[in-house]
Amino acid sequence: MPRTKSLAALIQQHGDDRGYKPNLNKIPMVYKILNRKLFKNQLKKMPKIMVRRMHGALGLFEFNPYALKYCHQITLHHKFKNFREFVEILGHEMVHYYQKLILKQNSARHNKEFYSFKKKFEKLGLDLKRVYQ
Repeated sequence: MPRTKSLAALIQQHGDDRGYKPNLNKIPMVYKILNRKLFKNQLKKMPKIMVRRMHGALGLFEFNPYALKYCHQITLHHKFKNFREFVEILGHEMVHYYQKLILKQNSARHNKEFYSFKKKFEKLGLDLKRVYQ
C-alpha cells in the first residue's frame, strides 16, 4: 500500500500564493489525513461531501436525521484562495462532524469542545477559527 503524502508536503506542493479548486477525487485523501492527525481515525464513515458555489460561507456542515441515505453532509465552496485555506475549512467542518457523531452534541456549534481542537490544528500549521476571510 503506498504511503500518503504528509499534509505539510501537500501544502508546500500547492503553495499559498495561488487559488485552489477542490477536486472530488482528491478530497478523500485530505479527509483521511485530517481524520488520522486530528481525530485519531475516530470518524470511521466519511460524510457526503459536495463542492458548489456558496454565498457567505466557505464551508457548511449539515445534519438531517430524516434523510434516507446521508444524514451528515459537508458542503465546500468551489474556490479557495489557496490549498491551506481549503484544508482549514475541511478540517473546520470535520470538527462539527466530530461534535455530532462522537460527542453526540445536539448542535455542532463553535463552543468549548470546538475550540479544543485549536492546538491540534496549530501543530499541523493550520488555523481553526469561527470565520475565515
